[in-house]
Amino acid sequence: MAPHRRAIAAIACLTTAAALAACAPAGSESAEEKKPSGKFVVARTGDLDKLDPHVATAFQTIDTLSMIYEPLVRVDAKGKLIPALATKWEPSDGGRTMTFTLRKGVKWQNGDPFTSADVKASIDRILDEKTGAVARSNIAVIDEVTTPDDQTAVFELSAPNSALLYALVSVNSAMVHEADVEAGTVDKEPNGTGAFAWKSRNQGQQVLLTGNKDYWGGAPKIGELEFRVIPTESSILSGMRAGTFQLGMLSDPSVAKQAGDKGGDFSVVKEAALSYHTLMLNGRRGPLKDVRVRQAIACAIDRQEVVDTAAFGDGRVTGPITSPAFPYDATDGLPCEPGDTAAAKKLLADAGHTDDVKLRTIVQTGEYATAVAEGQNLQAQLKKIGVTLELDQLSTDPFVTAWLEADFDASVALNGGSYDPYLMYGRYFTEGGSLAKAAGLDSKRLHSLLSKGNATTDEATRTSTYRQLQERLLEESPWVWLFRGDNYYLVGKDVKGFEARPDGSLFSLTTTSVG
Repeated sequence: MAPHRRAIAAIACLTTAAALAACAPAGSESAEEKKPSGKFVVARTGDLDKLDPHVATAFQTIDTLSMIYEPLVRVDAKGKLIPALATKWEPSDGGRTMTFTLRKGVKWQNGDPFTSADVKASIDRILDEKTGAVARSNIAVIDEVTTPDDQTAVFELSAPNSALLYALVSVNSAMVHEADVEAGTVDKEPNGTGAFAWKSRNQGQQVLLTGNKDYWGGAPKIGELEFRVIPTESSILSGMRAGTFQLGMLSDPSVAKQAGDKGGDFSVVKEAALSYHTLMLNGRRGPLKDVRVRQAIACAIDRQEVVDTAAFGDGRVTGPITSPAFPYDATDGLPCEPGDTAAAKKLLADAGHTDDVKLRTIVQTGEYATAVAEGQNLQAQLKKIGVTLELDQLSTDPFVTAWLEADFDASVALNGGSYDPYLMYGRYFTEGGSLAKAAGLDSKRLHSLLSKGNATTDEATRTSTYRQLQERLLEESPWVWLFRGDNYYLVGKDVKGFEARPDGSLFSLTTTSVG
């Protein structure tokens, strides 16, 4: 994994001790008077697919709902925990209790006050299996939430948990209004405490948000925030050149290069991402049940060729863990050298597959640009060993549905990364994990390693355990990890304060201005 300026900074702040220590914030943001600007348009190629933050998986859905809903704690651009709806948090009882002090004066966008009852309702909703919440397994260690007063929420834990605070930063763990939970309207019309409020949606075309003038951090400088769906990234580039958009979101390196080559009234901001590209294999179906077949596929693929072909060389080959604090060898654990087709054929023959192996492979269109090119390159590489990827290109909604139901043999996917290894894979490979079905593999050894790493506060043990986890993931090859890419942003010349981040968060839009 290539070092990166943000990665270096993140290492310093990712000790478990820091994560579990009581947080003494430097001070909450004051609600200063601000004059909002007019409309700020963010151009992207995909639309959101859900309105419920607890079940959101598509990046564009998470981007949008993160403007409206807030968690108890956040991470800053360097990965350091900072206050959000909780101003401080205090562990006790050997890490089995975590007491949160809630921010005063916070209102839901319908005008109701935010209280500890909302925290309890939110956590209970996430933990309820009927919700299907993405973060359920990440916070399953919470036995009970008690509310001694309106400004205090106490989490009783079944065991110390090193990743809990980082598990709470996602919009998947955001606070929702108790009244909305009771009314069953969380997935109907967003009602958060964030800097922007829901206004309207024209499905497939645009989402409009308005600046929340009552936001506890002060009203945003952007008066109206529009996420506009543009069919192609080249059209986003054209729109930026025409001055139509203030921010363009790209994932195609070739388009980003065109933007940089020709210049214009905008700048190109490039940020290495924690997210990772992978070929997910469904180990519960057909020939993929045999680990030798999965290993054969993993052995046959030259990762750098995928980077060079699909991302024009703009990416870094990665192993399973992308957190900069755990820089393990990318392929140590595979039973071969990547790209070794002879070794791959032998593994297939040993598994009894000398004929063509056909795999229905879902590929998403619209959310990120390299998916189809990745699928086509993987298809060409695997053809050399007699494995045929039958590519099924799907737009966001049907892709997410098929992905969640594991209705595929293989899936070309871009999965979100995390600063904590447990949060990357606990939801996939632990028993009862929120995304265990999509992961396509049950493994007691992976479950054991993830549980062990998350239960300890000793950094040396965590480092050793997660190294074993990385090696075991490569040995069992439930997926083929390919590369980490970059996120690209086209930023209008009059835009001030926008900050690209490794986690892809657009939170800086809450303080961005124009002109």
